[in-house]
Amino acid sequence: MKAKVPLSLKFFGLFTLLLVVVIVVSTLVITRTVSIKIREQVEWRGISLAKFLASQAAEALLQEDDLTLVSITTGLKRSNPGVLKAVVVDNRGILVSHSDSILLKDKPYEVKNIKVYKEIKDKLAKKPIVIKLFESGAAIGVELPMIDRIRGKRLGRVYIFLSRDAIDEAAESTRKFLAMIGLLAIIGGAAISWVFSRMITRNIQVLIEDLEEIGKGNLDHEVRVRSNDEIGLIADAIRNMTRQLKHAQEKLIESERLKHEVEVARRIQSILLPRSMPRMPGYEFTAAYHPALVVGGDYYDYFRMLGGQWGFLVADVSGKGVGGSLVMVMFRTIIHSEAPISSSPKELLLKAHESIVGEIPDDMYITCGIAALHPTKGEVSLTSAGHNPPLYYSAAHDKAVFLELEGAPVGLSMLDRDVLEEVLEERNVNMDAGDVIMLYSDGITEAVNLDGEQFGEKRLKDLFHSVASKGLSAEEIKDAILDSISAFTRGASQSDDITLLIIRRERA
Repeated sequence: MKAKVPLSLKFFGLFTLLLVVVIVVSTLVITRTVSIKIREQVEWRGISLAKFLASQAAEALLQEDDLTLVSITTGLKRSNPGVLKAVVVDNRGILVSHSDSILLKDKPYEVKNIKVYKEIKDKLAKKPIVIKLFESGAAIGVELPMIDRIRGKRLGRVYIFLSRDAIDEAAESTRKFLAMIGLLAIIGGAAISWVFSRMITRNIQVLIEDLEEIGKGNLDHEVRVRSNDEIGLIADAIRNMTRQLKHAQEKLIESERLKHEVEVARRIQSILLPRSMPRMPGYEFTAAYHPALVVGGDYYDYFRMLGGQWGFLVADVSGKGVGGSLVMVMFRTIIHSEAPISSSPKELLLKAHESIVGEIPDDMYITCGIAALHPTKGEVSLTSAGHNPPLYYSAAHDKAVFLELEGAPVGLSMLDRDVLEEVLEERNVNMDAGDVIMLYSDGITEAVNLDGEQFGEKRLKDLFHSVASKGLSAEEIKDAILDSISAFTRGASQSDDITLLIIRRERA
């Protein structure tokens, strides 16, 4: 299948278009620059002539020497090509001398259709004067006051009219010259770009043919392109890709079988997680779970305990995937069977340890944080089996703290019940209105961004205090924390399961 627009034609068209744009813009800029420079030269020439005329005409006017005035204006026009006319006018606006005709003398004089575009102050004169530059029809004009140098009295003004032909001719000749050079450059550049584009795309076309053959399933096809440039690197990449495809093809059946097994485990795990949290007056509960793999090793739950207590749990198995999930299913079963006959979280963990130790591989264990809530008393008992310290926010003190609890993981074969009982610490906390407790897994504090920086306990504590102190609901606190973690790790892959559970006592 051939491309609708060949790549070589695209290269050629793009380069030619770019060349045309550069040449056109350069022509316009250079032409304008030349025009401006020549115009400035014409202006300064006109100013010099106007100063000369004003100086000579002032002396003749004071001496009332009309013949000299006529001689000055006509001689100035005759001896300076490009001067269209020279005019001397007195203070009353009456024409004193005109380079074109003596018949205009003693008549009122006014320059029509004048457009002043620049005014220059001549600071070199004894008394500063203003020189006006203007356009009148097809001419550039200079208006200069005529001053009596001895008395400093203004006698009138002089006008010099200069032809714009020199400016237009220079701009036109420059434009034609650059257009001719540009046309030759476009033709030459287009020819060169066509040759180079064909050279570049020749190997690309061969690679396309090779890829089409490989795409048909012929993984034994040999890529024909060999070169020391970027195209050669692409060819090498295609060779490596072909080898990897052959290797992947051999593992495809095995992968599909494992995928089915993992999917079954994922469904079992999703069924075991609570679909909703309990509801009770004066309290709010919420939780979230985001596995790093299809099947994770984290787990959260709630359950009833002796004495009207409600137990809340977040656990983490030292393993991911199907193995971690199966161990967590075993742990959940034990917790739900022992919780109704347990009066404290410490007692519950000891029973779970007795039941699970020796039943799981020696290199696996479970860390766990449990909170037992007595709703009517507003009292929470907390125990941690080597898990992350719970976070507690006290509304009365407007302070968030980590509740550091001594403990060891459940399921370690080296720990017997008596040692674990001595290690585990249980602490009671009174929950007042607005107080919040959060259980979580290390997937939150150990979440990393693209720079390898961890989210960390300090950032979590500051964030927890910030959202809890605003009086947000448990659901809003959860969303704010998850959004912050997502923003922090944006672009980085999730390395561990993320689990959290929040208990909040509502304000009165």
